[in-house]
Amino acid sequence: MNTKLKALAAGNNTVVGHNHYALPGNGYELTALHALNDESIHEIPKAERTMVKTVGLLLAAPFIGLAFVIALPIIGTYHLAKLAFEAYARKVPAISGKLKTAMRLVKNIGLFFAAPFIALGYVFAMPFVGLFMIARLAMEAHRKTAYPNS
Repeated sequence: MNTKLKALAAGNNTVVGHNHYALPGNGYELTALHALNDESIHEIPKAERTMVKTVGLLLAAPFIGLAFVIALPIIGTYHLAKLAFEAYARKVPAISGKLKTAMRLVKNIGLFFAAPFIALGYVFAMPFVGLFMIARLAMEAHRKTAYPNS
């Protein structure tokens, strides 16, 4: 949202006229018609996709898809079990505390068994993340030295 519209939407502005707002601090008066006709409000910033980013996404996409395919049955089973536990706890409130303790125990056991795979994912991904960060830093430094006015 543009700063002019933020100022109009903030609610702490004082109404000067029919559709005039006095913006606090700078004495600038803005009409609603002027705000709607201002071209800078209607601009949508365009995100640039570089070749490096496209190739990176191309290489990462199969691994991301594989992770979702592997995790989906496990996550679905967990949510179904959680839903069944919650429904049974509502039906029989006398043992609700015991079921919540059992759910917490099952969750902790699942996290215990999932932890090595999560760590393996980090070990696999972090060199690539570090390489990307170093390359990005080098490209920014090169851009600042090659084009100092941009």
